[in-house]
Amino acid sequence: MLPANSIERIGQRILDMRQLHTFRVVAMTKNFTRAATELGCCQSTVTVHIQALERELSVSLFERDRSSKTVALTDEGRRVLEYAERLLALANEVNAAVSSAARGLE
Repeated sequence: MLPANSIERIGQRILDMRQLHTFRVVAMTKNFTRAATELGCCQSTVTVHIQALERELSVSLFERDRSSKTVALTDEGRRVLEYAERLLALANEVNAAVSSAARGLE
């Protein structure tokens, strides 16, 4: 088994679940401000999450329409959204399984 810090040394990327969740909400709302409202955070936090995810993946996830203040997924963004939804669903599944097991132990 590899030591935890070796993942970064061999060049693999670690995706942040919060960033993926933020990405999914922006994709659904098509607007950073509406996404921030839905997430209960400020718009700058949404921007930071999306920029970090774009930097991590080396792709542009959204096309921005400054006049209408909306965004649309790029081709890469649509591809990433499919994976993000699967990863987030798996994370929810893990949480549910662990919660069920913990309740069974009480």
